[in-house]
Amino acid sequence: MQNLMMSAVQGDGDAAFQVGYIYETGEGVPQNEKEAIRWYTMGANHGNKQAQYNLAVMLEDGRGEPVNLRKAFHWYEKAAEQGEWAAQYNLGLFLINGMGCDIDLTLAHMWFTVASQQGDSEAIHNRNTVSKHLSPEQLAISKQWVIDWGNRPWKKT
Repeated sequence: MQNLMMSAVQGDGDAAFQVGYIYETGEGVPQNEKEAIRWYTMGANHGNKQAQYNLAVMLEDGRGEPVNLRKAFHWYEKAAEQGEWAAQYNLGLFLINGMGCDIDLTLAHMWFTVASQQGDSEAIHNRNTVSKHLSPEQLAISKQWVIDWGNRPWKKT
């Protein structure tokens, strides 16, 4: 554990994620969600998508600190942009419900579509449901964003 902590402090996002996970689950140490948040934040800031996702879940649920949907949205987005399919799915949910963000059905459709490429039946269902509420123009934009999602085209408009 000491080696992991030292690596994390020196900027190793993977090590920080592992320390956060150990504190979140209580594997070999007393469970401590505040410490988990601290280490996940360190890992998230160093670009670890698993730390970003786990941090977002904890912030959404109010574990380790009070519920903060804006911060949860931010970290789901960071993890989603790195290909974390569960974050992509959750980001779609946030966008259709306006949780920590403005409602954006076009962007939600894009994230559900990207997440559905992993074969997730809920993502497929939500993508199909949202598509019924989009204009043909919005649907065309979403589909174009899916093709180029790695370049974040929705942030350039």
